Formats: sequence, structure tokens, C-alpha cells
Amino acid sequence: MLKRISLIITVIFFVAGSLFAQGSAKRIVRKVEVLNNKVVSVQTILSKLQTRPDREYSTVALSDDIKRLYATGLFDDVSAEVADIETGVKVIFKVKEKPILDEIVFTGQKKIKKSRLLSKMKVKKNEIFDQFKLKEDVETLKKFYAEKGFSLVVIDYVTEEKDNKIRVTIKIEEKQRVRIRKITFIGNKEYKEKRLLKLIKTRKKGFLSSGLFKEDVLEDDLERIVAFYHQGGFIDAKVSSEVDYNQKKTKMFIAFNIDEGKRYKIRQVAIKGNKIFKKEELEQTFELTKDATYTEEKIRLAISNIQSYYFDRGYIAATVKVDTVVEPETAAVDVGINIAESGIAYVDKINIEGNTRSKEVVIRREMRLYPGDRYNGEKLKRSRQRLYNLGYFQEVTFDTAEKPTTLPDKYDLDVFVKETKTGEFSFGAGYSSIDDFIGFVDLTQRNFDLFNFPTFTGGGQRLRIRTELGSKRKDYELSFVEPWFLGYPVEVGFNIYQRTRDWDKYDEKRTGFNTFVGKEFGEYWSGKLTYRYEGIRLSDLTDDASREIRAEEGKNNIRSLTTDITHDSRDNVYNPTKGLYNRLSCEVAGSIFGGDKDFVKYYTQNSKYFPLSEKAVLELEARAGLVEAFSTTQDVPVYERFYAGGANTIRGYKERRVGPEGEYGDPIGGRLMFIFNAEYTYQLAKTLKWAFFYDIGNVWANRSQFGLDDLKLKAAVGTGIRLKTPLGPIKLDYGRALHVKPGDKRGRFHFSMSHEF
Repeated sequence: MLKRISLIITVIFFVAGSLFAQGSAKRIVRKVEVLNNKVVSVQTILSKLQTRPDREYSTVALSDDIKRLYATGLFDDVSAEVADIETGVKVIFKVKEKPILDEIVFTGQKKIKKSRLLSKMKVKKNEIFDQFKLKEDVETLKKFYAEKGFSLVVIDYVTEEKDNKIRVTIKIEEKQRVRIRKITFIGNKEYKEKRLLKLIKTRKKGFLSSGLFKEDVLEDDLERIVAFYHQGGFIDAKVSSEVDYNQKKTKMFIAFNIDEGKRYKIRQVAIKGNKIFKKEELEQTFELTKDATYTEEKIRLAISNIQSYYFDRGYIAATVKVDTVVEPETAAVDVGINIAESGIAYVDKINIEGNTRSKEVVIRREMRLYPGDRYNGEKLKRSRQRLYNLGYFQEVTFDTAEKPTTLPDKYDLDVFVKETKTGEFSFGAGYSSIDDFIGFVDLTQRNFDLFNFPTFTGGGQRLRIRTELGSKRKDYELSFVEPWFLGYPVEVGFNIYQRTRDWDKYDEKRTGFNTFVGKEFGEYWSGKLTYRYEGIRLSDLTDDASREIRAEEGKNNIRSLTTDITHDSRDNVYNPTKGLYNRLSCEVAGSIFGGDKDFVKYYTQNSKYFPLSEKAVLELEARAGLVEAFSTTQDVPVYERFYAGGANTIRGYKERRVGPEGEYGDPIGGRLMFIFNAEYTYQLAKTLKWAFFYDIGNVWANRSQFGLDDLKLKAAVGTGIRLKTPLGPIKLDYGRALHVKPGDKRGRFHFSMSHEF
């Protein structure tokens, strides 16, 4: 009996073990098939699946796959079958695709072409039909019609399905085009209608306005009016709009209903928590004074200015919060400024990020804040200016760590830069009022590195190779500048060139080179010493060339040494909006350097930039020069004298026609020059500016002619545009001369294109 029981137990354990082993064996997917798909490719479907050949079969993964295929929006039905095969399992996905959009038909559409309507729609012919996309398309078409003046348009659609294909008919009732005929303001007491009209972009039909209604623009206008009232202290102001039509619904009338509310004023300002700086010091940084109009913008500005005041003096962890108590009954606001001061912070490490081409040393040497220094806002601001002035970066930002390092008073300074293009090979052709037709080839790298093979970038050097060929000039030039010679802040460079110019009465050819060394002195001052070695040849003189020109016929050599002193505090050398630029130079040429001509030339240029708004800048510039011969040279050669008139000096006059003339009426230049330019520019777009200018000045034969009673200054006024293009900035001006000779043109266009970038 015991033997039988033992045998039964053994059999049971054997069978159970076999079943357990069989149940625990992995089932491997050997094949995945897709059935019934006609438009969606097998590869697209398989790419959405987790169930794939040679992976372990999972019912959870299979369920997720079905959900994932549904989520694509391409199928009406998805199912799966699993079949055992000899080496594993085969999974078969059966899909039923959504209908195909076979045709889109428009009815009632007359004013706008079908192709333009189709371009606005997301649903496309021969693709899976999506009902939700079609509904969005209908709304898009309504907005598109409204932009064209058909604000009353009615658009609907119907669908017809046959053989799993959809035909969509879009029914359009265009109705008549509606234009805005009148805009009124109701409830405005503080501001006149004329002032409010300037705020909004919705315009009634007029000579310069189409008067088309756009709903999104109207919504923006409501926000603009509310924001304007808030800035004026009316913090409870509410604005709504009403749209009405005439009987035939061809004219639209828009009314803005304004509930101004009360103008809130500041009753008192309390500053708490300040121990380092006196209350009077902090009050100088903001405009929150008693009885002043209260605005949220003033609050934000006060917080920012107080934090900047602390930050600029090294207290970078100081925080500022403002509490306000508003009394609607009296329209009074009590402002409480709570300051949590901190200790002085010092720079621990300077971390630089974002520089993929520029070497770290190129960035670090422009920083005016160093590890161990006390944080200083002015030095950070100047560091940003210097980095921008390199022309290597389109963005420069600084950040400080929220928490100190291992030492409680030291914080890392993070410098983030976003590099821009610093090298370019360009070629093209253009027209200049100075040089007529001209073609050029230019290879420039502002961030060159002579020893960084093979890219030759990142070292901060400047290299330029340029050729210019035109109907009146031929120029060839090679220049190189090393701003930090042997690791020291000393700038060295050279320039090799040949310049040929065809003037009216003679040809001028200059061949030579100059080399220079420069150094900064302080933050805004620099000095430079330049040696010039140049040969000048005048040839092909006409019979009526003046004697001053004939006296210089043939070749002469110029050897000179020039000293420059420059002060430059502009915020951006490429696009200045504020600051000063002053330059004073003295060039001495003569036989002591091995040249043929002895003369001394003084020149000064002084510019001041005034930011009148975010987009407007006023530039005032004065230039003056004096050149005199000495020793064995009896007269200053014509090619070293000063000239005026034309695109770069006094616009409205012909090139080089302001100043002394020879016996045959050709310009011979003068020894004394003064030019003043005032130019107002307004930025219309990112790459376009509009300019207005006033130019005045003259060139005199010698100092004896320069007297207050007989200056004979030549003036001009005009306007122009400044356009930035990939090949370089374009400048087009129209100047109207105020003092012209009889028979000469009073107005003149000046067009030029430079190629620096």
C-alpha cells in the first residue's frame, strides 16, 4: 500500500514539474505581420510597435501596441491575433484604415482663388481623412476671409463616403466685403480720442488704410488700451468693444467702451531692512514718491533699481520685495519696500560656456572682473560691451550662482556666449555714386588664428584679403591684426595695398604698406603709432588739368609716422546708440623718413550718440583737419589735401566739389577742413533704418581764408535709408544742397555699399 502511495506522489510531482517547466519557458516572437493596410505603409505601422521579432512575447506590450496604433488617428479598428509556430509565436495585426480624402470641392467661392484656400488647410487630398483637422481648417478659412475684409463670411462643410473614400464639399457664403468706417470711444474722460487712436492698430478706411477688420488685432487693441490706462495710474480700468453694421452690412462701426475708474496715487513709501545704505540713497534710484501716480511698472522698476544698486556694490545676494496696501475709496496706495541685505560677495571662479570656436583666453582677456574681485556692476557692464565689440558674439549674458561656494562670501560667475559668424567669403557687384559700377571679392576672418590648423579660427586675430574692380577704381588689399602680441595687451598689424583711381583730370595709383603698434591706456583710451611707406603716381593728365595737379605729375614717395590718440566709450562699435568717439591724429611725413614730401597733417574726429528712444538715435559728428608743408616742400601735394562734398562728407553736393578749384574748375583740395554732421536714425525693421540728416562745412585753401566773417559754409539737408544685407550695409541718401552754384543741381542721390560685417 505504501509503495502505491509513493508511486502516485512521484507521478504527481513529475507531471507538475513538467507543466511548471513548460509554463515558465519564454515565448519568443518570430514573426510580425500587418494585414488590410492600403495607405499606411507596413514600415510606418511596425515603427510604432514594441512587439518585434526576436523579442519575448508580452500580452501587456501587445495591448499597448493596439492603443498606440489607435492613437495615431489613422485607423478605425485595430486587432491582433497570436499563433503558435514551431519556434515561437507569430503576431498578426489587422487594421481598418480611416477613409481616404479623395476630393475637396468649394462652392460659392469667388473672391479668393481655390489654390490659396487649399494652401491654408491641413487636410490634404489622398491622405487619411481627419474630421478634427477639417473643423480647424474651416475656422482658419473664416479668419483668412476676415483678413481680406469678408468678416461676415459663412463657411460650412458636408462629407460623402463611398468605398472608403471621402469627398468633402466646403460651402462658402462670401457676402460683401465690410470695411471699418468709424471708430469711437465712449467713457474716456482723462484722455482724448485722438490720443487713444494712436494706441490701436485697428484703422478705419482712409487714404493709407484699407479699413479691414481683424478680430485678433481688435483683441490686442483692447489690451493696449487697458495697459495704457494702467500706466497712467487707472489700475481698475476696464475696456470692451462693440461691433455694429449699417443696414446693408457693408460698413462696420467699432466702439470702445471705457470705464476709467479712479487714478491711484502713492500716499507713502516705507523702506525697511536697509542698514548698509541710507534711505535717501535708495530713494534716488526710483520714482515712488508721495502723490506720484501709482503704476505697476514703477514698482517693478523700483525693485530692479534697488537690487542693481546693491549688486553694483558687491551685495549680490540682497533681495527686495514690495508690499502694497490699496484703498479703493480714496484711490491711495501705501508702498512698503522690504530689503533683505547680504554681505559683500567676491568672485570665486569665472566659468565660460557657449564658445565652440573662440578660445577661452580671447574671452577672459576682455573681462574687467577677475577671480577674487568684489562684484561690481559697472565692470560687468563694461565686460559685456567689450565682448560685443569683438564682433564674435550675438549674445553675451552673465549669471551668478544662487548659493556660495565652500566659502560663504564667494560666488562663481558664469559667462554665457552665443557665437556668430566671424568669417565670410563674399563677392558681388554694385553701384556707388562715388565709384560708379564696381565688383568685389572679399575674404575676411575677424576671429582668425594663424596657428590653429586646419580651421584657423578662434584666436581673436583679424585677416582680410580684398579685391575691388570698377569703372573708376581698382583696389587690392591684404591686412592682418594681432590684438594681443605675445600674450600682452599690445595690438600690432600691417596692411599691404595697391589702389588705382581714375579721377576726371588724371589717374592716381598708390602702392604701399603700413604697419602699426597700439596700446590701450585705461578703459576707454588708446594710442597707436603707424608707419606708412607709399609710392604715389599721377599719370594720364588731361590738357586742362590745373597747375597744382601738373606739379605732382609722375611718381613721389611718401614716408610718414602717424600718432593717434582715441577715446571710445560707445556702447557698441558696430551699432552705437550712446557714448562718445574722439580721435586726434598727427602725421609727420618727410625726408627724415626717406620720403620725397615734407608735410605735417592734423586731423580730429568727434562723435556723440544720443538714444532718443529704443529705436531712435541722434548722432552729432564734427571733423576738422589741417595740413601744412615744411622744409624743402613748397606746397602740400593735391593727393594729401582735404576734400569735401559727396556721400561721406557733405551730401547734396557733387563728390569733392566743396572747396578750392583750379583754374579750369577741377577740385584741387585745401589745407584746412571742417565738417559737421547731424543724423537722426529710426529703426523701421531689424535690418532697415530711416535717416534724416543735416550737413555743413567747407574746405579752405589755407588758414588765411578761415575767418568768421568769410567762412562760406556749405550746408545740406536730406533723408535716406540704411539697409543691412548679407553682402554688407547699403546706404542710400538724398541730399538737398542749400548753397549751390548757378546751373548746378540742388538735389542729389548718394548710394554706397560697404562690405565690412
